[in-house]
Amino acid sequence: MKKSLIGILILFASTQVFAQKIALKRVCNGGNNNQLTWQNIPNSCSIIGNLKLYAKESLPQTFFLIDNNINPNNGNYTHINANVPSVKDWYYYFEYTQICGTDTSIIFSDTLQIDDVKPDSTVLDSVSVDPINNVVLLGWTSNKTPDFSAYYLYNYDRADPRLIENYRDTFYIDIIPVNPKSKSLSYDITSSDSCDNRKEYGAYQHKTICLKGEIDTCINKVSLNWNAYVGWEVAEYHVFRSINNLPFEWIAIVPGNTLAYEDNISSLGVNTEYFVRARKLNSPNISSSSNMSPIFVTGKSISPNNTLIKLVSNNLNQNLEIEISRNPIANYLNIELRRIDPSNINTSIQTFSNNQSIHIDAFADNKVKYQYYLLSRNMCGEVSDSSAFSNNIVLTVAGNEDDIELNWSRYFTWNTGVKEYVIYRASGNTVNEAVNFVEEVNSILDTSRSILKGEWAVNCFYIQALSNDNVSNSKSNIACLIKAGNIYYPNAIVPNGINKNFTFVGEGIDLENSSISIYNRWGQLEYEKLNIETGWNGVNLNGNEVSSGVYFFIAKIRIGLETKEINGSITVIR
Repeated sequence: MKKSLIGILILFASTQVFAQKIALKRVCNGGNNNQLTWQNIPNSCSIIGNLKLYAKESLPQTFFLIDNNINPNNGNYTHINANVPSVKDWYYYFEYTQICGTDTSIIFSDTLQIDDVKPDSTVLDSVSVDPINNVVLLGWTSNKTPDFSAYYLYNYDRADPRLIENYRDTFYIDIIPVNPKSKSLSYDITSSDSCDNRKEYGAYQHKTICLKGEIDTCINKVSLNWNAYVGWEVAEYHVFRSINNLPFEWIAIVPGNTLAYEDNISSLGVNTEYFVRARKLNSPNISSSSNMSPIFVTGKSISPNNTLIKLVSNNLNQNLEIEISRNPIANYLNIELRRIDPSNINTSIQTFSNNQSIHIDAFADNKVKYQYYLLSRNMCGEVSDSSAFSNNIVLTVAGNEDDIELNWSRYFTWNTGVKEYVIYRASGNTVNEAVNFVEEVNSILDTSRSILKGEWAVNCFYIQALSNDNVSNSKSNIACLIKAGNIYYPNAIVPNGINKNFTFVGEGIDLENSSISIYNRWGQLEYEKLNIETGWNGVNLNGNEVSSGVYFFIAKIRIGLETKEINGSITVIR
């Protein structure tokens, strides 16, 4: 009997697993399949043979054998197609043979149901922006669920909100966030157990504080505003300020329902930065900081000064043109150009903004002397600078028997003064011919000069002032002296005879820029023309010959820069 018993024991020893106990740990729903996990716990006994797995689909049913050949050392088992065609409420246990010493027995593991119980909720304690490094810091209390596995963090401001998965620490730094200076950022957290059952999320979002601000450099007042912290009720907000990169100092507390603060800075030319911190109601140890505001520079606006009128001159169209020069380091709101006429009427004629520097005073008479000056306004709208007065050069001419007398107003504008005045002259039989100006006299410091008349009927002049630095010049108006005598015209024409055309003759007249209107004795318009160089040959507006008789005319004859009106009659003889 002893020998046979020893043989049996030797047979058992050849198929047993030593020092183990099967502890079924969890059963997870893996979709179509179920996943079982167990642990081999050391003890003084051994397992003989393999495991048998029994299961049932729901509580009222009876267990049945699933598999009788499971290696106890595997630690996991997949119940294939357990949930096909539908999910079932499975229960499982193991059966195995155990030998302890010389005794053998059948052992049953604990029965486990499918684990679909979600772990306890995990809620963020705070989400804070590090104002120095501009990263987002997240913190939370550890999950105490016995079957806890991992945390999952989300940021809703990304295209893919998954921030990090299978994370096990209780602190996280979002080092590549959406810029927390651009907007308030939304975060959330959830947790999972060993079966990856996850607690729902979305109901406990936290949103960062985004701080914005602006400065009024006129009064050096910084206006801060921020969005409310979302995640818990805020008791109060604390405002911190740094001046010229020194450590931040606490400067104010505002109630939790207040989202703005104004800071008045007495010092000029200093850099200021800010951040705010929210304190949780009834929990002063929990807080959240905002991003850091932009750097505000107090008194940055440099009030304009040394704004100059660079030039007052007649342009090619004989309009007065004013050019200004700004102080390049000043901050302008605008520059106002004003004009004073000979009657001392002071008028605002232009407001320069941005980089505009030239104004054409088309409503000014260039034969009248005006004074111009500038009012410069700083960024606060205050007049901080008034320029020196500047004037246009007005030239007049008068003739005597042999000479032409030129007189002009002295030019005042340049700080460097006037180096010289240069006289330019153009001559011809008419004003239209007197267009090719050439230098007549230079190096004049006086404001008058006599010039010989010459043989031409028309002599036109302008004065050019040169600055001492040879950089700028200013031109006067054009003034002409016309050698004008009597104007002659015939009292009759014979269209088919010797005197065919009705025209005007005389020194200095400009027929090209003259006009005539001819009426019959009943006052009806027969003929009209603006350029009368070719004269009137006795036809009407339709090109038909008019009948013999007396006709009346109104002629406007251009003499130099003036126009003379002549009324008379002409007889047509056929």
